[in-house]
Amino acid sequence: MIHENGKVVDIAIIGAGPGGMAAAIEAKLAGIENIVVIDKAPHHNDMIHKFYKKGKRVDKDWMGIKFEFTGNVTFEECSKEEYIEQMDKKLTDAGVLDRFEYNHEIMRVEKGEDGLFSIIYGTDGVDEALETLKARNVILSVGRMGKPNKPKYKFPRELKDVLNFNLSKVQNGEHVMVVGGGDTAGEYAYGLVEMEGMEDCVVTLNYRKAEITRMNPINTEMCTKYLDNGKIVNKMGVDVESVEPSAAGKIQVNFTDGSTGEYDRAVYALGGTTPKDILVNSGVKTGEWDVPVYNEATFETNVEGLYTIGDVVTDQGSIALAFNHASDAVKDIASKLK
Repeated sequence: MIHENGKVVDIAIIGAGPGGMAAAIEAKLAGIENIVVIDKAPHHNDMIHKFYKKGKRVDKDWMGIKFEFTGNVTFEECSKEEYIEQMDKKLTDAGVLDRFEYNHEIMRVEKGEDGLFSIIYGTDGVDEALETLKARNVILSVGRMGKPNKPKYKFPRELKDVLNFNLSKVQNGEHVMVVGGGDTAGEYAYGLVEMEGMEDCVVTLNYRKAEITRMNPINTEMCTKYLDNGKIVNKMGVDVESVEPSAAGKIQVNFTDGSTGEYDRAVYALGGTTPKDILVNSGVKTGEWDVPVYNEATFETNVEGLYTIGDVVTDQGSIALAFNHASDAVKDIASKLK
């Protein structure tokens, strides 16, 4: 552990994605040395590691919307591997790499009567090994993708390699069924349609309800567009009853209406531990689409000293925007610590 027992950090940053990483660098540049970054993944920028194929370009903009950097942390658009290298160098140059603690899952954040935050977390999510860290300020930069739920039916052992919870194993030319009706399922489905190098994939969206009701407006619009033009095959309004190996060595999916389908791969996005759980457990008010209520200039929530940045406060998944949020939040904290 990099913090001593009883020691209080000035900023605890939860999440080591673009926003959390930038917040650590911004804090150091603002003269705030006493920080810690906590993430459940084994490394920073886990979503880039997981969801970007080898050589995939990392852009600062999102869905054609242009963003300019307003803080100290920037990057040159490049391949996935070069982006990770750039971030490693930036963290090393700032001298904050030793402030990162990995493989720790946050359970909740509580503010005490003394004004200090207690961050309760476990190593690899093991409840019996909960630990507590004290902090004067907290920056939540946890993204939108949580720990996935599994379906109630069993996964046959022979199919485990092709029954997945993210897109990292998808190969071009496969027929992929995405299961779920929330934002993650939508982003997987249309993201796969648009993904460079996946032009020959066939994408099917399966959800037990016939209509999209749980996605935010942008994801609803994108999925509806591709469902309407046939780029996403519509298998909505029916649930999966079971899966089994097909005679051709693929996945045979048995649906509750008696129909069957054959797929190379199934990707499940059935929800699970989301940022909302941490926010609600921490006393943060949330509004439409579970977005936290926050000050748009500083990103401070209704809980004084608790800030939310990055994907959790916007549908616009821009790395540049996460960097900018980090800059604004740290500026506010720095002004109060003086």
